[in-house]
Amino acid sequence: MIRAVVFDLWNTLVFSPAGSPFQRLKELLHPDQLGFYPELVRDGMVRPYPSVRAFLEAWRERVGLEPAQMEAMAQAFLDAGVQAECFAGVPEAVAVVRDLVRVALLSNTQTFGLELLDRLGISQRVRTKVLSAEIGALKPEPAAFETVQRKLGMFPGNLAMVGDNWTDDVEGALTAGWTAIWVNRDAKPRPAHHPEAPVYEVRNLNRLPELIQGLQDGLRCPTCLG
Repeated sequence: MIRAVVFDLWNTLVFSPAGSPFQRLKELLHPDQLGFYPELVRDGMVRPYPSVRAFLEAWRERVGLEPAQMEAMAQAFLDAGVQAECFAGVPEAVAVVRDLVRVALLSNTQTFGLELLDRLGISQRVRTKVLSAEIGALKPEPAAFETVQRKLGMFPGNLAMVGDNWTDDVEGALTAGWTAIWVNRDAKPRPAHHPEAPVYEVRNLNRLPELIQGLQDGLRCPTCLG
């Protein structure tokens, strides 16, 4: 039985017209600096930094970041946070789901620039938050999902992951033994997966409470809600 629903953050609960600040970092790197990009992003997402400037300063000499680059990169994180907003219907859907089961957050993200969680009311609605930069593990790595299990004190079969990213959220959840709920707003073709894998699909979170209630009642058909 599903006893807890775990939400992804970016592009599941919230989005920013400014786009991903980590993608913006890549665009701001010079050609001779691009080789550092994968490690730079991972470090920002698996190590806690008190501020974006502390994060950038840690990489300044190694990457050869120029003052103008660092300013533009810091601004990218500021813009993403300030412009972030919830998708339509998200606060209401999360509130209803919270009445049915426990809720938590599992996000691949940094520790700085997350004031949006308070501003958008997510902190008040989802009390248990697991951020990759605080635990040193990224979805779909098993350690990320295991951390949530320990925090909630539940077995894998009691948990459902709700997220938009097939690799991080769906495949990560399935590997962990969780139920996976794919938020497919753009109606993308479903990637190949084991036909008996417990993957459910919703176009937005408006139908999520109905799906969770169905799972509570024994729903077994992943395509029943469309």
